[in-house]
Amino acid sequence: MNVSVRRVVSAFAFLLIASLAPPDLLAQSCGVERWSVKTGTDADVSKVNLSSSTSNTIATMRGWPTPSTIPSNNRISPYETTVWVLNATLVEYKLEDDSDYHLVLSDSSGNTLIAEIPLPACVGSSSPFLSKITNARNEFNARYTPTGSFQTANIPVKVTGVGMFDFLHGQTGVAPNGIELHPVLDIVFNPTTTTDFSLSVSPSSLTIASGSSGSATVSTSISGSFNSSIALSVSGLPSGASASFSPTSIAAPGSGSSTLNISTGTAAAGTYNLTITGTGGSKTHTAPLTLTIGSGGGGGGSQILANPGFESGSTSWTATSGVINTSSSEPAHSGSWKAWLDGYGTTHTDSVYQQVAIFSSHTTATLTFWLHIDTAETTTTTAYDKLTVQVRNSSGTVLKTLATYSNLNHNTGYSQKTFDLSAYIGQTIQIYLVGTEDSQKQTSFVVDDFALNVQ
Repeated sequence: MNVSVRRVVSAFAFLLIASLAPPDLLAQSCGVERWSVKTGTDADVSKVNLSSSTSNTIATMRGWPTPSTIPSNNRISPYETTVWVLNATLVEYKLEDDSDYHLVLSDSSGNTLIAEIPLPACVGSSSPFLSKITNARNEFNARYTPTGSFQTANIPVKVTGVGMFDFLHGQTGVAPNGIELHPVLDIVFNPTTTTDFSLSVSPSSLTIASGSSGSATVSTSISGSFNSSIALSVSGLPSGASASFSPTSIAAPGSGSSTLNISTGTAAAGTYNLTITGTGGSKTHTAPLTLTIGSGGGGGGSQILANPGFESGSTSWTATSGVINTSSSEPAHSGSWKAWLDGYGTTHTDSVYQQVAIFSSHTTATLTFWLHIDTAETTTTTAYDKLTVQVRNSSGTVLKTLATYSNLNHNTGYSQKTFDLSAYIGQTIQIYLVGTEDSQKQTSFVVDDFALNVQ
């Protein structure tokens, strides 16, 4: 084979390989200008917190001041030390000469900004960005095949990346101040529109003896494409009490739990309304927690239920809608508030409960409450409507049924009921009442003035 023929064959073979090979195998060159900053091998890379991200907009980022000087191996804080999240439209993309994927992002007003995904082979092995850059590059390769010419996409994306000011040299889609997301650490195509998190506390009320400690679980869950760590805090603690979270925040993407530990210290006995706050991804949510501090962890006796007579409404209690009320149709045993279960004369179920911790330092525990039963039933033999008094664990599993009352136990006025709960010392339990009513003739179960006395 002569030389000219060999050259033709070689050229054909190269073109064939080029047409079949993925773009990352063809990329040969790496960048130069601010390359350490673009790939995370610069002197300031430790200032970038990869466990936290902040949502932003293209318009806001384009409005940042243009740096008077741009350092080659250092970062401009906070613009280049923050992981930013943008929801935008990927307008077009191409493979650059420095092997980057050049992405042009746009908002609904036509403002554009550049995002770049480096070739992982051009990223130093010491870079903390390397694994995320590799993942982003793979995410993009799974959907598109960039070439040396711009290709149109016009698809919604959520792009996560580190800010970086580039030198202006007429780049397609460049922001007026040169800000980019460089490198891109993650890209989601067609993200869901709902991006948020929710916050909850369990149990929603705690009873802790003075000088003792207790805990609750703070849980978060995310919706849509939410991806941020969530910082936790608590407010409303009385003087002398303290609290801490373990861990102190929920790591990105934002779904998890933390244990809130509360020490009552020297705080005065009483009931306090605390607020648990979670902040992340430009979102803030709160959840209430009722803290009742008893008069002591051992020795003298104390009543450890919060809001035992319902005079603070539903505070510390969880009940079916309308159960805790001030209606004069069924008067309270004392004060104005009580819990009134059923009384509809139709098939119906009501419940009311409070969760409480009985500390192991106690030796006895006694539950009392006042009960009035009013019924339109006339039978003297059949229990059509029932009130069940239960002890449940903190997950809601029934541990014991203490008593069952019915329309057969109707009475004039209130009568006090008493139960020994010493078997549950050292446990967190729920005092749980369930009222069930059949399809006709009402029975009302009215309870008030609870007490859980411990020694």
